[in-house]
Amino acid sequence: MKSTAHPRVIERGILTSAYKEEIRQSARDMKSESVSQIKNSLLSQHEKLRSQTAAILQVSIFTLALVFILL
Repeated sequence: MKSTAHPRVIERGILTSAYKEEIRQSARDMKSESVSQIKNSLLSQHEKLRSQTAAILQVSIFTLALVFILL
C-alpha cells in the first residue's frame, strides 16, 4: 500500500483522512439524531400521560359534581 506522510496525518490506501472524518461526522450526526429521537419520544409519552391524567381528573370532577347535584 502507498503511504504518504504529511506533517499532521499519515494516509494509507484509499481511506483518506477526509473520508475518515466524513464517516466520523456521520456517526456523530446519527448519535445526536438518535438522542433527539429518544428525547422526543419521552416528551411525547409524558404529554400523553399528562393528557390522560387530565381527562381522568375532569371525568372525576364531573362525576362528583353530578353526584352532589343529584343528592
